[in-house]
Amino acid sequence: MKKGKLITFEDFCKENFTTQEMEEINVEAEKRIAIRQLKELRKKHNLTQDKLAMKSGLPRSTISRIETGKRNVSIAKLIQIANALGKDLEIRFVERKKKEIT
Repeated sequence: MKKGKLITFEDFCKENFTTQEMEEINVEAEKRIAIRQLKELRKKHNLTQDKLAMKSGLPRSTISRIETGKRNVSIAKLIQIANALGKDLEIRFVERKKKEIT
């Protein structure tokens, strides 16, 4: 294996991705973080997908598809899930941190 110069992740991204590609990567990463948080919250409440489905009134298959990222979820469904977990749903618009990748 050829040894090369170490570069930072930011430099790697600058060399290999356009700004638009990086924005798409970041959006996907944010979705995955939200999905992971939902799954962790369900587990924290000791609920299986079946139990959460019963409590929320959603099909278990919907819960599964949301947790695997195979389904986009509506705000109404998120409210159902939040209610089943005894939580409020908070949705906010926040300023984006702009990083120049050229």
